[in-house]
Amino acid sequence: LDPLRYYLIKEVSFGNDGNISQEKLEDCINSDLANNYGNFCQRVISFNEKNCQLSIPEISDFESEDLVILNKISNSMDSLRSNIDNQELSIYTNFIVNCLFDANKYFNDQEPWKKKSDIKRLNTIVYVSLEIIRKVSILLYPIIPETSLKVLKIFNLDKKKISFQSIKEHKTLLANTKIEKISILFKKIEKDD
Repeated sequence: LDPLRYYLIKEVSFGNDGNISQEKLEDCINSDLANNYGNFCQRVISFNEKNCQLSIPEISDFESEDLVILNKISNSMDSLRSNIDNQELSIYTNFIVNCLFDANKYFNDQEPWKKKSDIKRLNTIVYVSLEIIRKVSILLYPIIPETSLKVLKIFNLDKKKISFQSIKEHKTLLANTKIEKISILFKKIEKDD
C-alpha cells in the first residue's frame, strides 16, 4: 500500500487529474523508493554494522559538507509545512526525493570506507547519514507510514516519538545507542523486455 500511496501523492497534484500508468508506478517504486530511499538506508546500516557494531557513533564537530546536507532539510521546515498546509504534496515529495539524491551523493563523495584510519571522520559521516535517515523518514511518515515506522524502529522510535520539530536538530541520535538491522524496504520490480 505504501508504494501506491507514495506514487499517487507524488504524481497527482491535489484536486487535479493525473496521468497514472503501471509503467510510471513501477519506475517510481524502483527509482525513488527502492534505489533512492531503500538503498541509502541499507548501505548506511550495513556500513554501520561492519564499522560501528550497530551503534550510534560518537562525534564532536560537523564539517561544512555535513552541515550543508543537514541544514538543507532543517532550514526548509517552514516551507515544507507550508507545502502541507497548502496541499502541495507533490512539491513536498519532490523535495524529499532531492534530499535522498543528495544523501546518496554525500555518502559516495565522503567515501567513509576510505576513512578507516580516521575514525573520527568515519564516525561523523556515519552519524550524519543516520541523522538524514531519521529526518527523511519523519518527513515521509505522512506519505508512507508503514515503511517510515519500520525505518524509525531501528532507532527505537515509535510513532508516539515522531516529532517534526526534531528535524531541525542535528544531534538527536544519542551516541553509543544500539540500532537494529534493517530488511529490504522495497523490492525492485523486474520489467519484462
